Amino acid sequence: MNLRTSIVEFWAACTARQRAAIAAATVVAACAALYLLLWEPGLAARQSLSAALPRLRAQLEDMRWQRDEVTALRRKLGASTPPGDLTVVLRASAAQTPFASALERIENLPGGKARMQAGPLPFDAWLAWIATLQRELGIRMEACRVSALDQPGMVRLEASFSGGAAQ
Repeated sequence: MNLRTSIVEFWAACTARQRAAIAAATVVAACAALYLLLWEPGLAARQSLSAALPRLRAQLEDMRWQRDEVTALRRKLGASTPPGDLTVVLRASAAQTPFASALERIENLPGGKARMQAGPLPFDAWLAWIATLQRELGIRMEACRVSALDQPGMVRLEASFSGGAAQ
């Protein structure tokens, strides 16, 4: 005997009042299941999203303000640093670093670019200077050849740069 025939026989043996009670219990159980499985988790998610929404909107507004400020600063930087002055800017910036005496040569290249040779100099100071060039002056390093020296942490290098207008 299969389950379907058992249920049909049970239903046929029940009185009308028992059938009404079973049907009502089934409807109540189905409604409770729908509430617990669908409605209540949806309400909880809505409440947590409602709580997070003002913070997310504030973050979005802050990011938009930062984007506009970065764009304005890049425009200003592009206007204030003509392509021919890249070597002057590099020399002035390198003069403020601990490896200023290790600077061998900075020369102009076509297209508003420059090439620099230096060494021996501390690699950590070089990395910090490159990050400052890009962050504050908009000057990007396009290529770099680094040669490690026998003394730990010291390198000799040759690098090429492009100015803020070339971004």
